[in-house]
Amino acid sequence: MKKFTIITLLILLGGGLNSKPLPTKFGHAIIIDTDCAIDDMRAISMILSRPELKVKAILLSDGTLTPNKGAEKVISLLHEFNCDSIPVACGDTLMGINPPWRKFNEGIDWGSNVYQIKPNREAYPVLDEILKNSSEKIILVCLGPLTNIDYLLEKDATLKTKIEKIIWYNDAVKPMQGFNYECDKNAVSELIKFDVRIDVISNLHKTDMVFDTIYYELCKKSNTSLGKIIDRVNEQPAVLERIQLGHFKLNDELVSIYLTNPELFDMNPMIPDVNVRYTQDYNSVAVNEVFADMIEGKYVAGRDIVFNSFPMQREMFTYDVRQVMDSAIARYGYDEWKANVMTDEFHGHLGVFSIVGAKMGIKAREYFGVGPDVIEVVSYAGTRPPYSCLNDGIQVSVGATLGMGTIRVTGDSITQPMADFSYKGRSIRITLKKEYLDKVDADINEGIVKFGLMDDGYWKLIRRNALKYWLVWDRNKIFDIEELK
Repeated sequence: MKKFTIITLLILLGGGLNSKPLPTKFGHAIIIDTDCAIDDMRAISMILSRPELKVKAILLSDGTLTPNKGAEKVISLLHEFNCDSIPVACGDTLMGINPPWRKFNEGIDWGSNVYQIKPNREAYPVLDEILKNSSEKIILVCLGPLTNIDYLLEKDATLKTKIEKIIWYNDAVKPMQGFNYECDKNAVSELIKFDVRIDVISNLHKTDMVFDTIYYELCKKSNTSLGKIIDRVNEQPAVLERIQLGHFKLNDELVSIYLTNPELFDMNPMIPDVNVRYTQDYNSVAVNEVFADMIEGKYVAGRDIVFNSFPMQREMFTYDVRQVMDSAIARYGYDEWKANVMTDEFHGHLGVFSIVGAKMGIKAREYFGVGPDVIEVVSYAGTRPPYSCLNDGIQVSVGATLGMGTIRVTGDSITQPMADFSYKGRSIRITLKKEYLDKVDADINEGIVKFGLMDDGYWKLIRRNALKYWLVWDRNKIFDIEELK
């Protein structure tokens, strides 16, 4: 077993030399499964408001409300969004489920028209039909118990190949606990055995994650469909009273934000069931900002690789980059900030060595006291990732490009994050110090062992580390510099 593990690790490390980040997918086909708590209403509304998210059906599970009662709420909400064509189907009623908050949720209208009708379709055949006929994999967004999905796979386990992942809200994983889990514990344990990817999102009891009067005022002023529809629900006296008391935690809303902005969540595999990921932490400031921008109509779904013009407005940047923006500019100046931003867009993803390259290039320009486009470079980072990513940062920050013939990459068999910079007969060699290189190598190996190279968890870890080093690594401290004769 030990030999197998070592061999596998070596294969992964070898593959990493030519690995590339997984392509970001902005359009998703989704089936929502809900038990219709009021935070489900907000979460579903967030999804319905996003044109890049295609909702194929909404299923009802027993939990906060019974499936039939929940269907009335969902049909009303779909009408508000002009999405009446989305199928609504009910799962089974579970024995012994009657939470104390059911009466409150039964009294809340999700739309201006209240429909007291029962959908003539059941959850299993709808789910079965959509998965079998879909040409793309489906994400199952689960805001209640996992009963319907477990029932499906118990009937036909081959359909797990049509499921991209299950994103499920539950209070905790280690140990497994929470209302959604308690409703149907057996469904959770059985689904884990099917080896389907499950991402479990949790609030983690963060005190700043509340749908409070600030959100109430945002919805009140909003001209978006999302803001207006949530505002109509907020104005119901029982709801408004609880908002003013700070009663509503942001729970299921986090699932919708994870769907659109997974980079804001730190997900850990559950050992030994590595197909299950759970929330270890998340950027609560950025998550609140995403939600607010959606309500106000400022949210931008796409992330361009090439800018039409270089932005300085905070809202132009991705939500996790915003968190380091002010501090990075204050510490290292506008030139380094711009070089790093342009490097990441040019490079195609946010990586540590590309950022090191940008910092290295800015340091070389400072050393010679010159602007861009006048320094010649010889890089020893090679042409294979991860070290070769250094070259992109150098090209952007120095302006020495392959097209201009002012940068050359040596063919040495041993590569390292090091480059020679020359200007008017003077040359210096800049090398990333060993302690910093060892840290990056350890981080990469941790990601490979934890997730494997072809997993989005690996690339999210790389992005998170890159942001961290962008902010904390000072270009005046991380390099060895020597004059060359």
